[in-house]
Amino acid sequence: MSATVTAVGSGAPTRAPFGPRREAGDRSTAVATLLGAVVVWAWFARGQPELILPSPAETARAFADLAREGVLVSETLRTIVRAVAAVDIALGIGVAWGTLNGVSRWASAASQTALASLMALPPIVLVVVGLTWLGPGAATTRLVIVLVAVPLIVVAVAEAVRDIDADLLEMAAAFELGRVRTLRHVVAPAIASPVLAAASVVVGQSLRVAVMAELLSAADGIGAEVARARANVETADVFAWALTLIAVVLVVELAVLRRLTRRSLRWRLPF
Repeated sequence: MSATVTAVGSGAPTRAPFGPRREAGDRSTAVATLLGAVVVWAWFARGQPELILPSPAETARAFADLAREGVLVSETLRTIVRAVAAVDIALGIGVAWGTLNGVSRWASAASQTALASLMALPPIVLVVVGLTWLGPGAATTRLVIVLVAVPLIVVAVAEAVRDIDADLLEMAAAFELGRVRTLRHVVAPAIASPVLAAASVVVGQSLRVAVMAELLSAADGIGAEVARARANVETADVFAWALTLIAVVLVVELAVLRRLTRRSLRWRLPF
């Protein structure tokens, strides 16, 4: 596909707002921003003891030590597995619940109190409730992630279902597509964008919530390692785990969710 489009009312081609050149520029900007952040971090860490603010070099050494001990990979994978399992559950519940709210005004009204309550509750309260119900462990972490993620997905899906073009639904009925084909060719493309946007937010949120829940309720995972490093006053290790979490979120966002979004929305302009 050509990287240019023709402007309305003129014969001169205009470059599309998205494309390979735009992506390269975005990557360059991201790298420059990252390098700038490291420089600022190193400047603030000058003369500070490692206990207060470890430098990038001290954090890199801590990161290397964790990797050499085998803790970095194993505990990160534990947290990711818990978060992914919980997000899968949340997506299943959220898409079904959100679709029901989108097609039924009664269901939407009946759900408002529950959704508002879940979104108002701080995750720390959910962790305490999970500990009371399930005790310390992975089950509490998954429960907290599901309870935090479901309202976000429900709201996004419900709004997307309400915004489906009625003319498209009438056209599908006129051509007798049937329910399955209508869902596949009309409903699914219409809700794909907001659902994927909500999923992107939920993934980052779920990993943060997972670490917090593990810090308070689990014996392993990134959160448990952060708690152990804090207890041993190993600030560089805390920074190393924080950077690990950031790296995981970025990889999931850029390598998984963005590719999935492009594939699902390939009928739009490339971006």
